[in-house]
Amino acid sequence: MDYSEKVKASLSSIEFKILKIPVKDQEFLLTEGAKQPFEAIFVSSRFSSESENQENVFREDACNPLIVILHGGPHSTSLTSFSRTQAFLSSLGYNLLYVNYRGSLGFGEEALQSLPGNVGRQDVADVLNAVDLAICKGLAIPTNIVVLGGSHGGFLATHLIGQAPDRFVAAAVRNPVCNLSLMVGTTDIPDWCYVEAYGKNGKNAYTEAPSIEDLTMFYQSSPITHVSKVKVPVLLLLGAQDLRVPVSNGLQYARALREKGVEVKVIVFPNDVHSIDRPQSDFESFLNIGLWFKRFLK
Repeated sequence: MDYSEKVKASLSSIEFKILKIPVKDQEFLLTEGAKQPFEAIFVSSRFSSESENQENVFREDACNPLIVILHGGPHSTSLTSFSRTQAFLSSLGYNLLYVNYRGSLGFGEEALQSLPGNVGRQDVADVLNAVDLAICKGLAIPTNIVVLGGSHGGFLATHLIGQAPDRFVAAAVRNPVCNLSLMVGTTDIPDWCYVEAYGKNGKNAYTEAPSIEDLTMFYQSSPITHVSKVKVPVLLLLGAQDLRVPVSNGLQYARALREKGVEVKVIVFPNDVHSIDRPQSDFESFLNIGLWFKRFLK
């Protein structure tokens, strides 16, 4: 395949570095496998290797605005393979930090199984630890960081702006899980809500008729619990045909933000499902994300 010289130059300047993130919190009862470091991928067009025998040395201008990118699943993973959407965000002058929080694939079964039952707490702590390490290494400026996520990544992003309202300057979320107590009655995977909220015992607790105790548990595990603390502007991108996380989840969260006086913008794609991956929708989604972040990043 052949590309223009401009595209070649842009792609050749993008570099990445794997960051090992130590597990700091001892709040949870963890097995040895769940205590091992997890990883984050830092992507920048501003660092290079001085020699083949040295580690990557970061230049003085490496502190471009940082986008923290959170994958969904939650039992998925972010890879170092090429992504056109993330390459687009990088080309706008942003550094990227993909956090493979515990619960991601690739770090062993014990680490993966440590997240169900601890969603909204353990994954939040992992992302904040990763951001702290990036700041400590001089890869990010604390006042110039935004967060982006979809599905469970959106669940995590909206948790972060509620639980740590001073850590980010803006957020963009695609079909986010904002209220498990609302989602459980409308999603095509209600059993997922039980497993993620209750852990492995969720399989046995699952029912099509959630009890008051179940609904309370789902609500307390959800970002909607912390919506009163959110103060950063939020962009929501929603697929109207989404059966996984129905559009009502994002719309309820947006209305709650507006009631609190928080700036919020909602874009609904009428013909899209959970992934919002129809070519035109994918293009418009990330174009709007880039424009949204450009408003608030320095």
